[in-house]
Amino acid sequence: MRYVTLREARPGMRLAYDLYDSFGRTLVGSSCELTAVYIEKLREYGVGGVYITDRLSEDIEVENIISPELRREGLACIRVCDIDRCHEIAKRMVSEILGKCVVSLDMADLRTYDDYTYAHSVNVAVICCVIGVGMDLAEEDLLGLVTAALLHDLGKLSIPPEILNKPGRLTPEEYQIMKSHATVSYELLKERWDVSAQVKTAVLFHHENVDGSGYPQGLEGHEQTLFTKILHVADVYDALVSKRPYKNPYSPYEASEYLMGGCGIMFDRKVVDILLRYVPLYPKGTAVILSDGRTGIIYENAGVHNLRPIVRLLDGTLLDMTEKQNLSLTLSTGGENEMIPTEDAEESRKEMIREWKRYRIMAVDDMKTNLQMIRGILDNLYDVTLIKSGSQALHYLEKNPYPDLILMDIDMPEMNGIETARRIQELTGHAVPILFVTALCDRETVMMCRSMDAAGYIVRPYKPTYIKSEIKRILTGRSDVE
Repeated sequence: MRYVTLREARPGMRLAYDLYDSFGRTLVGSSCELTAVYIEKLREYGVGGVYITDRLSEDIEVENIISPELRREGLACIRVCDIDRCHEIAKRMVSEILGKCVVSLDMADLRTYDDYTYAHSVNVAVICCVIGVGMDLAEEDLLGLVTAALLHDLGKLSIPPEILNKPGRLTPEEYQIMKSHATVSYELLKERWDVSAQVKTAVLFHHENVDGSGYPQGLEGHEQTLFTKILHVADVYDALVSKRPYKNPYSPYEASEYLMGGCGIMFDRKVVDILLRYVPLYPKGTAVILSDGRTGIIYENAGVHNLRPIVRLLDGTLLDMTEKQNLSLTLSTGGENEMIPTEDAEESRKEMIREWKRYRIMAVDDMKTNLQMIRGILDNLYDVTLIKSGSQALHYLEKNPYPDLILMDIDMPEMNGIETARRIQELTGHAVPILFVTALCDRETVMMCRSMDAAGYIVRPYKPTYIKSEIKRILTGRSDVE
């Protein structure tokens, strides 16, 4: 069998593997002959390529490291957030992988766009298990590690699809929402007595870098567990080699270069070294172009052939790149497999997070329900401090650094928002902008707000989009509607 991109797929080609949608339903069955309609439908589903069988590749076997049935079951239990079932799936994954004679991550990505979150977790679980086997972990530890991998992205199920699958680069605000998924995943697990602390810790910290530049707590390598380090490497590797609406995939070779370049910065070197034992840099059955212009497919890539594989040319000839006469030849992938340079992608990632400032907002309101609502609207975007009265607000400002903005309710007992704002302006020298909140929109209220030189005012009931837009306008000079 061999792998072809959908751009290269032609009617009459015969599939070597079943293709499934995100619900585990068969899109096209194994041995089925592709038609123009099938190819177009697969393209609409976001499938990047398929495995076919033909005379050129009939003796090349690319084995899935876990059975298609187990993969589908894993995808289904993640989709419905079935934590109990994930534990059972993890146990079967460990059993299947330990039962393999040869462990190799050869299979290309056959996911559709819409099942990425679920299939990614299954793939990361497989990669984690392979790394764990390579590190000689006990079977009980492998079970915990694989369970953590299956559960690590449950928090993404609550992120709006327009952010999760955005075709362009995330804004800093959207990036903060995306970053919250690790904490949300942990929150779903923290009260579960049957989920170990080691699993919960790995889920919470799987985006921590060994130099302390990760999130959510900026832990350095010596503060991280082995599970955390393994899960981080596996998570990034699968994300790199995956095709997404907003990016082309890296080739395994480029992903390996990325991981090696990040050792000591993002990744633990030992974990990366173990993973790379099992990652063929040129997966079996994939098309390649030799530096002399000839084309072929990878026939063998194990052991000494990982860097210098055996290539089957289109005329059926086998070319061993380890042989002396072939040492001057190099390989590249063509067409859709020509990936974006890793340095460009990393620079784009750094640019996305470089200018972000985590603004601090103080919300002052005597109603607990209003404060809770404000926290729910703003917590993913800003550091929010909730204050119940004007006197408490003044006391807080005397003891703590000033926030970047104050959200002030006007209608409070004892000391109303106007008087509180006047005292705050005296205390801070008008250094902190104040956004008033009122249940009224009469002329008297508007004039009072203006007399205080307020940054603005909003009227309850709260409309999340308007609140966010007003706060962004005040803090950055930009609104969400531009």
